[in-house]
Amino acid sequence: MNTQPRWRSYVMWAAIIAQVVTLFGLLGLWDRIGITSDVFQGIATAILEILTLIGVINNPTSRTGW
Repeated sequence: MNTQPRWRSYVMWAAIIAQVVTLFGLLGLWDRIGITSDVFQGIATAILEILTLIGVINNPTSRTGW
């Protein structure tokens, strides 16, 4: 049985970060700090792809791996 606390899970933190980044984009906060929608689109896409990759290579059955 996997007893790893959820707050230590890299996957959970990756999901939270992805949601915060998306929420900031939906609220228009990136435009307020000077990041245009084109720049934001590229940055958000790259970050979300990396977070997706981390989620894809997750191994919840191993206590030593992610």
